[in-house]
This record gives sequence, C-alpha cells and structure tokens, in this order.
Amino acid sequence: MRTTTIAILALAVPLTAWSAGRHEEHLSMDQVPAPVKATIDKESAGGTLGEIEKETEHGRTFYEAEITKDGKASYVHVAQDGKLLKRERAAEERRER
Repeated sequence: MRTTTIAILALAVPLTAWSAGRHEEHLSMDQVPAPVKATIDKESAGGTLGEIEKETEHGRTFYEAEITKDGKASYVHVAQDGKLLKRERAAEERRER
C-alpha cells in the first residue's frame, strides 16, 4: 500500500519538486515573465537553450536557465524583474545540489 501511494504521488506531481526550503517548477520559455525572457534570450544568444526552472529558495523566487555554447553547459539565474543574478558552469551547479 505504501509503495502504491508513493508511486501515485510521484506521478501526480512530475514537474514540481520540493525539498527543505526549495521549490522548483519546470517551465517553457513562453511561461516566463517578459523581463526574464529578454535576459535569457540575451544570455543564450549564439547557444542552445535547455531547461528553464522557476525556483524558490528561502522565500526568494528566480528563474534558472540551462544554456549550451561551444559544447559547454552553463546556467544563469534571473530575478523576476529580469536582473541577471548569477552565471555558473555546469560543474558549479552540480556541487550546489
């Protein structure tokens, strides 16, 4: 019974993850606010845009976009008003998780 309940919950919320003080939601580019979209467009110019997540950590919401340029993945964190908060390489991103 417990396994069934866990499986049902896992299927019911596949695109949203909660952990201690952190919430992530996967989005498409047309789901992000216009200022965020403009910053992501600028940062991803000449590259390929991957996943976009809306994240809330410790009460602060931001958007994280995966960008691949010259075969190297990186991530940008963008505030709701479009301000670029952080750029990081894939290795730095993995260490934070």
